[in-house]
Amino acid sequence: MRKALKRAKEILQQCNLSSAPINIDKIIEREGLSLDDWQFAGRIKEAYLGDSIGIKNTVNPRKRRELIAHALGHHFLHAGNHLYFEQHDQFITFKQEHEAQCFAAELLIPTLLLEPLKDLLIYELADYFSVDEDLVKFRLEILRKEHKWQ
Repeated sequence: MRKALKRAKEILQQCNLSSAPINIDKIIEREGLSLDDWQFAGRIKEAYLGDSIGIKNTVNPRKRRELIAHALGHHFLHAGNHLYFEQHDQFITFKQEHEAQCFAAELLIPTLLLEPLKDLLIYELADYFSVDEDLVKFRLEILRKEHKWQ
């Protein structure tokens, strides 16, 4: 988890991204990746294959940002191709999935930008960072585990 958070912070700094919502298109462009909408069937929501990220074409824009950031987590942290399945326990069960999701959470909800907003409610944070509320909850849980959020 720490490796993923550290790497996300490095990418934000390298790309000079310091305001919300984080411009993930800048990272995709810098890395020379292609981003496409795909017509996945079933539970598949995202795929990272070689230099291409495919996102299920029916996801909402906030979830789309999360899935792209998750794929970028695999790009920066792991070798090989990866698929994201809609499954609630996958972030606990699979180490690489958990790392990619931690990366996505830090990338889209950076600690540096989050700390001054401690008094905002979950939905307000989600609006501010342009992400789903579930990702905000996941991010806050990471910070609680690190004893950086009460």
